[in-house]
Amino acid sequence: MPLSPTGAKILASHKNGIVTGHPAALDRLEGDRLIRRANGVRVMTEAGRQALKAWQDEHGKPPQDTAPGLLPKLPPKPHEAVITAARRPDQLVAGRDDEAYHRGETWFRTPTLKVVNAAGYADVRPASCRAGTRTWEESGASLYLTEAGREYARQRGSVNVRRRRVVIVQCGDKKAEPSWETYHYRDVIPAGQLYIGQYHRSLRQAADALTDVSLIRILSALHGIVTLAQPLPPYNVRLGDERAVTAEKAALHTAALGTDDADVIFLGAHSYADLLRVSVPHLFTPLSGGIGEHRGLCKRASEDSDLREAWWEEAAKLFDRHHPQP
Repeated sequence: MPLSPTGAKILASHKNGIVTGHPAALDRLEGDRLIRRANGVRVMTEAGRQALKAWQDEHGKPPQDTAPGLLPKLPPKPHEAVITAARRPDQLVAGRDDEAYHRGETWFRTPTLKVVNAAGYADVRPASCRAGTRTWEESGASLYLTEAGREYARQRGSVNVRRRRVVIVQCGDKKAEPSWETYHYRDVIPAGQLYIGQYHRSLRQAADALTDVSLIRILSALHGIVTLAQPLPPYNVRLGDERAVTAEKAALHTAALGTDDADVIFLGAHSYADLLRVSVPHLFTPLSGGIGEHRGLCKRASEDSDLREAWWEEAAKLFDRHHPQP
């Protein structure tokens, strides 16, 4: 089917292959297989590139609007949901399963989440759906912003939002003993308080300086990737043990965390990093040398904002290298 002037204008205004425009026009381009959906955004296909080139060879470059690719504004509540999520470090469009609901903070009902999801501005992660037969719509589970959602927030909310910055740290051998008086749990301890060795504490110190606490995770040799709040019983397992976490299990956790849409830094030993890199090829591992060198680098990172930003720049480069735009 020949490319229309409107379609040519939309394709020509692409940004690194990502195509935006009026939903009806995008639907027609997708129906003609000139664009496709990928990771929550619409991107130009090879057929689309060829159609645009043929159109330009015949007609020249299509005229561009003064604001090319301006995304149409959502209704008030979905608009608020996207902008609110863009201002959260974890970029969560909070549903009933988020702590915001229980704390009386801003959260959004399922009809609003459906509109945001249908627009391609947020999507569900594998772990967001509760076990059983209920869908995420029925459970009211939260969504996460896509790149298209971030672009909407930049255009329509003037929010300077970028990919999430996730830090994963290695667990530790030395663990605290459960105590009701200290942790308000009888047999378990929140993961963020479980590991008390000096090496792990140095990793956490750097992680706390590198990103928001909501984006810090611990890679447990037994349990895989866990949140800081996840209660865990003390255990004695190391990588390579029969009960140790596998790369396959870790891959399920990285998918749930959404590392395919985040810059990721890992702090810890290379054996743990190798386990993660199977599913996170863009993983940045700034620590080198022995434990003493690791602790020294972590101390520097906790004190030096320039070093921290340099690490994130390298993490972003690795992400772009492993996720090239079409």
